[in-house]
Amino acid sequence: MRNSRTLLKKLADERAKAIRKYITDNPKCATGNTIIAYQHNTTEKIKVYSLPRHLLRLNPGNGRFKAELEVIHEDRKNAGKPLELDPSLPEDVKILRDMLKGKYPKNAERENAYKKLYDDILQISMLINNNGQEVPGMITYDGTYVNGNRRDTVMEDLSETTKKRKGQPLKYNEISVGILSKDVTPYELWKNEAREQISQESREEYDYVNSALEVKVGYDMLADKKFSHKKIIEELSTSFFGRSAEDIENYLTFLKTADQFLKLVKRPGQYRYIQESGNESGEKGIVTILQEAGKIQNKLKEDEDWDGESLNKWFKSMSIFCICSKNKPMVPNSKGKSQKLSFGHREFRNFQKKAMSTAETRKKVFSSPVLDKIDWLHPSNDDALRFHQDVSNAQALYDIKEEITTPLMLLEKASESLSQVSQDLNSSKRAIMVKAIKKEKGERFISEIKKLITDISKKLKTK
Repeated sequence: MRNSRTLLKKLADERAKAIRKYITDNPKCATGNTIIAYQHNTTEKIKVYSLPRHLLRLNPGNGRFKAELEVIHEDRKNAGKPLELDPSLPEDVKILRDMLKGKYPKNAERENAYKKLYDDILQISMLINNNGQEVPGMITYDGTYVNGNRRDTVMEDLSETTKKRKGQPLKYNEISVGILSKDVTPYELWKNEAREQISQESREEYDYVNSALEVKVGYDMLADKKFSHKKIIEELSTSFFGRSAEDIENYLTFLKTADQFLKLVKRPGQYRYIQESGNESGEKGIVTILQEAGKIQNKLKEDEDWDGESLNKWFKSMSIFCICSKNKPMVPNSKGKSQKLSFGHREFRNFQKKAMSTAETRKKVFSSPVLDKIDWLHPSNDDALRFHQDVSNAQALYDIKEEITTPLMLLEKASESLSQVSQDLNSSKRAIMVKAIKKEKGERFISEIKKLITDISKKLKTK
């Protein structure tokens, strides 16, 4: 049964009281350091304290794992448990820590980042004989982490590890944090978390999907305050160090494209489907394709050669590309052995450059029966193979046309270059140019050009 608002407020006030008592009873916990925080409609310096971690709690609303929560909610729904995680319960704390580590739901990018943070903190800890923390975290008045969830989790792991090794686990029991005021607004809370996690200088930056979701949260908060789109973008870009207005627009464009894609493939709101397409080597899978697709789609909408039907077919083609990239379909080759079809980010760029270059090449893709018959939830390898062949045929047509038109393009460039030389020789610096041409054997080049023109002219006359 979910706790009432009254009980939750009572528990929060009790935690806040315990923190204040600890600070009063242990004046040396004030480190003398400060950090910058957003509160009271401005930026302020707030004091940093070294507090026992048992007085603090993880934040189940942390933006780092927004996309993964759909998996956790489904698990809890099937188990008959409340959807929301309770950081006061050990079993829910374990779930939160596993998400932060990238263990479950599996997130290779986050798992690698967590291991790096663990190694960094351990190395500093052994070198200086402290808890290894370099940057203070931040908590609300009642001890809930705004920033510091992963650092707390690393220290919990180090505490357990050093216990087994008979080391010094106690040094990992405290963590340095700044404490926000009780009256901090929801937008200021969001801003404090997002600034650290999305700013370009952050060493703990969210993955792109969760960053986009977090930016949208801030956007919606400001939209509710009746800010214009332009004003919102300006406000958000100034909130994150190193992030331009274009970066913020790109996050929003990506999320809009992702929503459109998920709706088409009958998985609305399932951002985890996009996020889990990456791998341990750092490739981000269809996240990268969708990043580019959003920008491409905006440009195509402004192109007079693209009507609504063509845009719709392009989006379907791009979406099939994404699904095949994620599923990695295997098909038999000419020798009867299985081979993987390539639908990666590079292939998508090639697809966009070649298959989408002209109305003729696009027609070969857009007339593919796969666009209308594909089962988005359960695409077959046969569909993947047919689509791959149709795209390859379109790209082959582009290659043939490019091979044919290349000589004409080169002749055009040669004509432009020679025209420029002729014009320059009419200038006031003609004498100097003539001297330079003769000195650098320019007359030999002219002779060779004449021979080539004669040769090309003869070949053009030959049937």
